[in-house]
Amino acid sequence: MIYGERVKNAVISIATSGDNTVISAPTKGFIVIDNINFVPNAAVSVKFISGSTDLSGVYSLTANQGFTQENAFCNPESGVIACGTEEAFKINLSGAVQVSGFCRYRVISE
Repeated sequence: MIYGERVKNAVISIATSGDNTVISAPTKGFIVIDNINFVPNAAVSVKFISGSTDLSGVYSLTANQGFTQENAFCNPESGVIACGTEEAFKINLSGAVQVSGFCRYRVISE
């Protein structure tokens, strides 16, 4: 993948019910996620959030069920997930379950 922005990596290691910030809000621009993958160690439902806005519906996952979304078509503007301007990327968990993985992202300046 070739992008004008620097690709960054964020570790996903969350276990708290409710909203969990994975990538802090940038001071300028917006977050574009090109790859996200994670595995819960027990059954849990997850939802992606930008600031306070839902980016997805609820994904119901079973224990040890891997989840992956990848920007295989190299969409430079929106990736697979795009947050609002100056908003954090969060994952909401329906229960206190360990979820581990990582995501690769960029910050697009407007």
